[in-house]
Amino acid sequence: MNRILPLLTAGALAAGFLQTLAAAIPPAEKLLSSDTLAVLSVPDWSKVEAARKDAPMYLLWNDPALRPFREKLVAKLTNDVIGPLERELGLHLADYADLLQGQLTVAVAQNGWTGGENPLPALVLVLDTRDKADLLTKNLADVRKKLTETGRTVRTEKIRDVEFSVLTLDTENLMKTVASITGPDAKPAPPAPGKSDATPRPEIAFGQSGPVLLAGTSTKELEKILARLSGAGSASLAELPAFESDQKALLQDALSFGWIHFSPINTILTEVVGKIETDPAQPAPVKPDQALAALGLSGLKTLAFRNRQNAEGTTADLFLGVPEDQRNGLFRLLATEAKDAAPPPFVPADAVQFNRWRLDGQKFWASLNAMLNQIAPGMPGFMIAQLEGILKQKDPAFDFNKNFVANLGDDLIMYEKAPRGNSFEEIASPPAITLIGSPNPDQLFQALKAATLLLPPPFGGAQFKEREFQGRKIYSLPLPTLPTEGQSGENSLSFATAGGYLALTSDSGILEEYLRSGDAKPKPLTQTPGLNDAAQKVGGTATGLFGCQNDAENMRSLFNLLQKNPDLISQLFALTPIAPQAGDADKVLKEWLDFSLLPPFDKIAKYFHLSVFAGQMTPRGYALRIHTPQPPQLKR
Repeated sequence: MNRILPLLTAGALAAGFLQTLAAAIPPAEKLLSSDTLAVLSVPDWSKVEAARKDAPMYLLWNDPALRPFREKLVAKLTNDVIGPLERELGLHLADYADLLQGQLTVAVAQNGWTGGENPLPALVLVLDTRDKADLLTKNLADVRKKLTETGRTVRTEKIRDVEFSVLTLDTENLMKTVASITGPDAKPAPPAPGKSDATPRPEIAFGQSGPVLLAGTSTKELEKILARLSGAGSASLAELPAFESDQKALLQDALSFGWIHFSPINTILTEVVGKIETDPAQPAPVKPDQALAALGLSGLKTLAFRNRQNAEGTTADLFLGVPEDQRNGLFRLLATEAKDAAPPPFVPADAVQFNRWRLDGQKFWASLNAMLNQIAPGMPGFMIAQLEGILKQKDPAFDFNKNFVANLGDDLIMYEKAPRGNSFEEIASPPAITLIGSPNPDQLFQALKAATLLLPPPFGGAQFKEREFQGRKIYSLPLPTLPTEGQSGENSLSFATAGGYLALTSDSGILEEYLRSGDAKPKPLTQTPGLNDAAQKVGGTATGLFGCQNDAENMRSLFNLLQKNPDLISQLFALTPIAPQAGDADKVLKEWLDFSLLPPFDKIAKYFHLSVFAGQMTPRGYALRIHTPQPPQLKR
């Protein structure tokens, strides 16, 4: 007996170890094909479950103060979306909640796609249920049974000895379900020209391999995944150099991540655009392929993003893979100088949003000019010559490059303060100011002022108003006022120069505060508790792009806007020249999101704190990191 017990114990441990090995399926990059165009993956759902228990938004959603709003939204979602969708698919979604245990991956494979409709890219799903394999078997059996009972055509197909059910989707009913969300009178869009009832309907295959649920629109792609699950198969995504490079630099240790391979997409897009014919009757037609090349989109190789969470907060990373030697067009415009981007001392502590971009204005102008010249050769030079010709009639000494381009600096700052009141207009237009760095801001303003002569009415030829404020001049350009209910007074865009910046704003109060800051010395934004620590989580403030926002105050303003403006959509459309039946939209919005049920903000203010971000250019591309620290009141 003494010998048998250790043997049984060892056998049980070995069996458990082998079962663990069997349940540990390969990560997404080793399951997916090297022709994957896009992937969104949660490597371990159990870690997401553990992390979200401390996530502020999860805690907020489950706060009793939010119950009335939450229950109405969930009831509407259940009755109008989930219920009809479940009836269409023949399943009960709640039965699948317990299946989320391990990896969850959704991906799109190229699948031979070359820009046409046949073949289309393939959509695949991989879900690791770990120790819930028996529940998965039961649920899939129930799905097949319900589909058969409802008269749906389901055929069985074996892929590498795994039985899959192949369902033809009723796209018409699905579209009706989606269209019904927008209201009782909504109707699905008519079929595209050239389409007929004979057009093949999409199919989706689903099946089970051990603890893994597999589903997709291509049995060929599913077969590849099954092969890799067994240790065989051809080249995987992990072996693709473009993915491998991004994974090493960014995607490891992610709670969730996404990746898009733009190189093959750009190749297809270039071929499709190249076939577009231009109108020869135009005097100088812009060729689509030429415009596409000028925008520099072909330089974008990949896009990757990652989300992480720990006790200190949540961090999100975004990376645009644009190699330095292939950076043109739009991506050259994004060039950021690696300089100090911290809030200057004059930015006050009560600013609720701050952004600073160390963008070299002269390089930006040169890149913009080159891009436009490539799209329409000679056109920028022609327009500048026309501009100079008109302005020289008023000022013979005017020189565009000297007066405007040479006065562009390398600093762009914007900060915003909380709204001055709770009306729709006040909340929608909070005090904000933009500061353009310049070696000679007065001359830069004069160049901009002269350029307004070329604008169409009511801007063109409008007279600037001047006034003195503490020894400085403030210039105001009248703006047109839209006929909105309750709005009165004159709108204007104000300018002033101070401290090496040209300041412009539609709020004269914040402009006067900026002009006084040299003497008044307000408490600076940099003294905000927690801001400096948060900045270090995104790489500091010396990368050339930095920003922060007071999430608590921004959400307070948003709550006020939503609670006190039940006709929100109508008011938004009142600010535009068009006026659709916004009242109906307001009614539909309230059926879904009844903002009158939201609690007073102070009851849920503890879930909000601040956020910071920083961006920088690297030889490989453009990196942006966002960090939201755990609110102090939620720290354990």
